[in-house]
Amino acid sequence: MKWNNIKTTIFKELRGVIRDKKSLHKLIVYPLIIPIIILLFGFLFDSMNESDYLIGTNYEPTKEEKLIIKEIDSIKTKKYDDKKSLEKAFKNNEIDGYITKNNNTYKIYADDSQNSGAFVLSYATTYLESYNKLLGSKELLLKNIDPNTVFNKLNIEIKSLKSENENLMTTIIFSLVITYLIMIVVMVCVVVVTDATSGEKERGTLETILTFPVRSSELVLGKYLATSILGFVVGLASYILSIPTVIIGSKLFVSYKDMIISTKLESILLVVLVIFLTSLLASGICMALAGNAKTYKEAQSSLQFISLLPMIPYILQMLEIDNEIFNLIPIANCGSLLNEIIVNNINYNTIFTVIATTILYTVVIIFYISKQYKKEETLFS
Repeated sequence: MKWNNIKTTIFKELRGVIRDKKSLHKLIVYPLIIPIIILLFGFLFDSMNESDYLIGTNYEPTKEEKLIIKEIDSIKTKKYDDKKSLEKAFKNNEIDGYITKNNNTYKIYADDSQNSGAFVLSYATTYLESYNKLLGSKELLLKNIDPNTVFNKLNIEIKSLKSENENLMTTIIFSLVITYLIMIVVMVCVVVVTDATSGEKERGTLETILTFPVRSSELVLGKYLATSILGFVVGLASYILSIPTVIIGSKLFVSYKDMIISTKLESILLVVLVIFLTSLLASGICMALAGNAKTYKEAQSSLQFISLLPMIPYILQMLEIDNEIFNLIPIANCGSLLNEIIVNNINYNTIFTVIATTILYTVVIIFYISKQYKKEETLFS
């Protein structure tokens, strides 16, 4: 096997991607979406927190109720004549929800399938529970009973068990960013491999190349390494762009005030290693799956499912499923590991498991590819 032939193939594939404007634009745009995701969600979360929700009522709140509503600071009320007027106002999006009162019965109406409705339901419940407690306290005072002896039977202290620098916003945003980062690596590999294998077979250029003094193994290895290099470079660029974006976001948005991305040398080196291994594995899987495809479209179809693998860690995290068996799922395990490393939650047992299995998968796939691409039906189908 001649290294010069492999190197020539690598440069040929890289040059082909750079010259193809459509592919080049994709490689440039992919990393830019990560800063957009971070900044966009920061804006959305802050907007949600700053929103005032208007709640309609069929009664005039008392002075005590108005004080409670003022303390909540996220809701305002507007009186309507009857329930039909409230329903019409809600339907026309004039109010975010409404409360009806009949004697001592209060009913809260809100569409809790929407974010605004869920907030209205929470705030309205808080307001009415506070008012109910106030009325109870007044009645006890009239009977010369100290309300504290009735309502303060327990001393409650809240102790947060969250990891350092971790909050809900951090979990959501980092999960999305890591999911997309791994997806970028996979998508780059899909784009490059599809054209480098099935695209060349469909155009008939692969047969011409094989008439040159180059072995099929050298050609395949060159294509594999070129794909891995591009996947790694674009994935690394995405990670590099995410660091200053998180720093800027933590200063711009209240929701991100506690968000910190680890910039320790150990974490950075581990992230770079995982991105590199992900690229090697994704390139191998793509080449193995696209090898027997006869056309460009057939190769694209056969590679569609691989783009779903990076989403598995995000789904599992949202479902709060934590099982070490998922560390064996190729590509998905790399995303899960990156999510831990990037917030400086380093577990060396998990790191070893993921890296070892990824290297094992890569070696097995490369061995399979070396056998697969020696067959004429793979090269000339």
